[in-house]
Amino acid sequence: MASSGASSGTSSSLAPEPEEKGAAEPSQSRSANAHSTASIIFSEPSHRRHGRLNFHWVLRLNQRAVPALRVLTNWKVETYIQGRKAAGCVSSRDRLYRFLASPTSSGNALMFALLILAVSFASIITFGVESHQHSKQVSSALELYGENATAIEEHLGSLTPPYEEPLFAWNCVLAAVFTAELALRLATYPTPLRDSELWVDALALLPLILRIACASTPEGDLFYESALEMYLPGQYYQPAGGTFLHLNAAFSSLRLLKLTRHMLGCRILGQTLTESFTALLIPTYFLFMLVTLFGTLLFALEYDPYAERDGPRVLDIPTAWYLILVTMATVGYGDFSPQTAGGRILMGLVMISGLTVMAMPLAIVG
Repeated sequence: MASSGASSGTSSSLAPEPEEKGAAEPSQSRSANAHSTASIIFSEPSHRRHGRLNFHWVLRLNQRAVPALRVLTNWKVETYIQGRKAAGCVSSRDRLYRFLASPTSSGNALMFALLILAVSFASIITFGVESHQHSKQVSSALELYGENATAIEEHLGSLTPPYEEPLFAWNCVLAAVFTAELALRLATYPTPLRDSELWVDALALLPLILRIACASTPEGDLFYESALEMYLPGQYYQPAGGTFLHLNAAFSSLRLLKLTRHMLGCRILGQTLTESFTALLIPTYFLFMLVTLFGTLLFALEYDPYAERDGPRVLDIPTAWYLILVTMATVGYGDFSPQTAGGRILMGLVMISGLTVMAMPLAIVG
């Protein structure tokens, strides 16, 4: 009897346990789902990856960085990958897409994005160094031969060809890196033609490839008719010459947007400009109206073709518009200035109006 009572007591004391366990199951499942979601989004390193190269410390540094410089998660990519995982059809292409398009998906992805950003800075610096070298060569040629174009061309043609310079090999390395990265993105992105990031990459890569193509042949026969056009694209301009390529080289800076567009500060700035765009149209329109109004009045007060000896005068209405815009922007190049009393009074009103108009966008955006 005692034993049966004890057993019944024991059973009664153990009876509620299944209910408590059942009650604890939802919370455990929720924590498990939260952990799986976090692992999907942030790709915490697992034990099965032990021994592989992993830059998880880069993620920790990113979390401790200044908020404005902190790289955020690409939720568009993570949502796409999470949907693929839910459907059970995640492929190597999807993993590579996540690696390239979502820098915070893993430490390796963030480290790769930082390396590409560093290489992008290096390419811009390289172009500046090339321009400095060519400018020194042109300056020395002009000092030696003055305006003798034939002698300058012979002198520049006797210099080391661009394709034999050390920077040419470095440009080839940069082009190979950027081309391989762009090819991987084109092969892995679900809709590459609809992704603006890939169009920016292609636009930034094109000038580098064209510069290599021009420098890879003697005297740049592909785009230049002579060595003179290669070294003096501004002064000795030809439609197929180097000015086009040097202008396109400015697009190389667009590659810096690859990682910075995921930073918190850039997103806040972009969102602020987007929300303020409609309000900014009003001061822009007001500025255009004042430039045309004051410019026409200034031309009426200042135009005198016989008084050029008194100082630089506006000779047409577009020049007067330019003077008004420069004054309202508080730049003041000094290439034109009012010479009459009426013109000076008008420019004083323009200065006051410029301070007011230019302060409006700052108040709107702020």
